[in-house]
Amino acid sequence: MRRTILGMLSLIFLEVALVGTAFAQSESVIGARVGIGTDVSGGIAYGGQLNYTMPQNDNSLELGLTFFGGSFEEDRDNGVNTYHEETDVLVVAGMVNYLFRHSMDNGGLYFLAGGGAGAFSVDWREESPTDTSLGSPLTGGGSFQEEDAVAAGFILNAGIGHRFSEKFDLRFQVPTFFIGSGDTRDSQVVPTFTITAGYTF
Repeated sequence: MRRTILGMLSLIFLEVALVGTAFAQSESVIGARVGIGTDVSGGIAYGGQLNYTMPQNDNSLELGLTFFGGSFEEDRDNGVNTYHEETDVLVVAGMVNYLFRHSMDNGGLYFLAGGGAGAFSVDWREESPTDTSLGSPLTGGGSFQEEDAVAAGFILNAGIGHRFSEKFDLRFQVPTFFIGSGDTRDSQVVPTFTITAGYTF
């Protein structure tokens, strides 16, 4: 599994390098982003990104190395038993975003869409006070199962931003994480909502 993840990351960064070589112009810039957010269940999300942005006429292409962390919880009821899941995620991923109506020289609104892939470190736990089939017994009844693993995953991203100056902008983004399954857990889809601030060097 780890060789697969490392191979996939190497391929992503190779593609990023080739795209940068093909499209780079003198106006290309390096920048960084930091942000906070949440998911549909009210979990905590935080992250940062180092990026390389290249002008494409009236738009821009952004290549980034993204670091992301989050703690997410979910409760569900199948009509027979109730379940509670907790997932802590750390992500390192390569990202490519296309920025529509984006200029490094002018302010104003712009839109973005993109995606990426990377390695997800996942600490996952599922428990039920009524279902005894999950694995380890809980004190007072029910059972739980847990897993701490590294998995491959993908990210889809969309959002809207506003550039206030040549150096600073803000974005509202909706990165959605598709996390591969482990030995005991199912694959997960985690939509998040983040606000990030960017600074161009």
